[in-house]
Amino acid sequence: MNAFQMIDSNRIATPKQTYGVACHFANIHASSPSERYGLTKVFNAVINKFYGDQDSHMTHGEVTDFREHQVVPVQFLELIRKPKAAKKVKPKAAKKIKSTAKPKAQTVEQAEIALDIKKPKAAPKKVTPINSVAKQMDVRLTAVEAAQRKQDIKLDAIIEALQALKS
Repeated sequence: MNAFQMIDSNRIATPKQTYGVACHFANIHASSPSERYGLTKVFNAVINKFYGDQDSHMTHGEVTDFREHQVVPVQFLELIRKPKAAKKVKPKAAKKIKSTAKPKAQTVEQAEIALDIKKPKAAPKKVTPINSVAKQMDVRLTAVEAAQRKQDIKLDAIIEALQALKS
């Protein structure tokens, strides 16, 4: 026996199986390949809506049953909505508007301004943010250098005092 026939008939159908049933129904109704493509999507949506409304899923048994049908079941055909015909708008014959408006003539300056607006503007230069760690290190280095200058001044004063005592 075929492995497909060995599958439990109560097992939930996969999305591919559902799409296959939709494709089968579309083949029954379509007269051209492009129509079949569109109808496959419609039937897939209809099948999913039908089972979604019932809070159930298509089963493997139903898939095999639907694949044997040569006619689309009525419950699916009822869910297909035909597009509504567009309403025809009657032209108003009573009110004829005479258009006397002429396009405004542009001056050379206006044309240049219009062209400048359409040109892409240069992107502003990005200012790289200062790294906070580097900024903290710079502050600490400045503080250490200032403290070293103070120590050098004090050391120079001590050396001068020692030389004055020696002499």
